[in-house]
Amino acid sequence: MENDNLFNLIDAAYAEDLSDQPKQYKEGLLNVAKNLSSGTDEVNVCIAIYALYHDNYMVPMSFPKANRILYQYVQDKLKKLNQEELRNVNLGYGLVATHFTFSPFN
Repeated sequence: MENDNLFNLIDAAYAEDLSDQPKQYKEGLLNVAKNLSSGTDEVNVCIAIYALYHDNYMVPMSFPKANRILYQYVQDKLKKLNQEELRNVNLGYGLVATHFTFSPFN
């Protein structure tokens, strides 16, 4: 697997005691690990992990050590996106948001 580093970080984060974190976060880590091992590219996995942080109102200072390392890795990875990757991510978000804003075309 070419994304061994990210997978190992997710594995270490999942193995920690996350009893003080939202249950959806631990379930989400398992799902993104499955997605990564099935071939999803690293950028999309990092976006999904960041969405877990955002959607569950998580504060990185409350994370155990391995989860803080994963958070830093995801944050650094998303800061280094090139212009084309940023455009594609924003375009995808815009298409989804348009559907909710203007309702489906039934």
